[in-house]
Amino acid sequence: MSERPDKAQADASSPDAYRHLVERLPVTLRPSLNQQLSQWATLFPFEQNRLANFMKGVETFSPSALDALTAPLWALEKKMGVKLWNFSEASDTIENASQLARSEYYAEWRREVQRVFETVNAAARDSTPIQTASTRLILLFLPGSLPVDPLSAWKQWDARGHEIKISGGSERLCELAMKGQPGLPGIATLAARQGNVESSDLWLIDAEGKLSGMPASLSPMAACSLSYAALKPLRDRFLAEVNKIPKNIQATDELISNLRLESWNGWGLWPAEVANQPRLRRFVIDLYLSGNGAFIFSNAFVEWAASEALRRARPRTIVARFGMRSKPKPFTSIAIFENQQRISSLPDVDDPENSAIDAVILARYVWLAASRYPEQEQTLCLCVSEHRDSAYVILPAGKSLGWSPERTIAPDELYSWLGAQFLS
Repeated sequence: MSERPDKAQADASSPDAYRHLVERLPVTLRPSLNQQLSQWATLFPFEQNRLANFMKGVETFSPSALDALTAPLWALEKKMGVKLWNFSEASDTIENASQLARSEYYAEWRREVQRVFETVNAAARDSTPIQTASTRLILLFLPGSLPVDPLSAWKQWDARGHEIKISGGSERLCELAMKGQPGLPGIATLAARQGNVESSDLWLIDAEGKLSGMPASLSPMAACSLSYAALKPLRDRFLAEVNKIPKNIQATDELISNLRLESWNGWGLWPAEVANQPRLRRFVIDLYLSGNGAFIFSNAFVEWAASEALRRARPRTIVARFGMRSKPKPFTSIAIFENQQRISSLPDVDDPENSAIDAVILARYVWLAASRYPEQEQTLCLCVSEHRDSAYVILPAGKSLGWSPERTIAPDELYSWLGAQFLS
């Protein structure tokens, strides 16, 4: 069983109904909550229901009980001098984070915030029915173009897992996952059979645009589909805007806020699978503003997008495919997110060895990200190295492989087994 909020769409009137509750909370708790409420329409159902449940937890406290719960935090904010700060209550800002981090009471403040949230969430859980668990799936592909080291590929993975030997043609598994086989449909249809066709329950994240073949019976809106390659026009334009950010906290906050508010619709840069999904568009913008390598490295994009999808949407299914990246060019800077194609006239050169190292590490990071959440107990993770014709599988709690890991298995048989596990 997993104590996760029901993913039914939350009542659209909830944001206004909850704003008065935020005003009853200590000042330093308000920015994050107010920001989520202002972005309600572009939150994923999991985020909406998590926020709604927190607010319902606040409502379970009488005024005197809530005052008693938050009194230590109010007192700490007074010692910190929060009222004298230029502190935004509307949203999380770099300046807010900077002021909190510089306080001598920062560590104590973090402990108090955690205590308040844990207490409120516990009150909310007491009044929320536990949902029936179903098998979840993380399916990761390391393409055949990446020369994965056979000695180290699975060395640091979860010890509960098993290496599986595939009898050649392991690249077929990706095709089967997208298009299915006689008697067993593709992953998208299998996910729909679990009873929820909400798009945020199925994510297809791709470095090179290889994940295609959504069944005609399913709408493209049935999945969150992101391709690093397809997002290139948007990424180039966005990167140019980010490089205008000055080295000034207040100006940076203002520019980042403007970038978040910009819909980017007028630029005509969104790929078709993203253009009509406001939540997914917001997700991409947030991803690009989160200070990671998703701008310039395709494999970093895949890993970070998958990790953020797990954090924000708790999908039942993620299919992620890593890929080839180019070598960094001399006399350019990846540290400040320079667009190397525009700043250097040198041709792009593939970097298979380092791409393979990146992909192996980052694929494991996706599983580590999933391991942070209670849903991982019901999650089946399968990472396929097409170059090695092998895979690594981590089974849900209480499940067994069903055959000796020493036995070589054909791609079609492995996919049939995967489908059976997914629907169990």
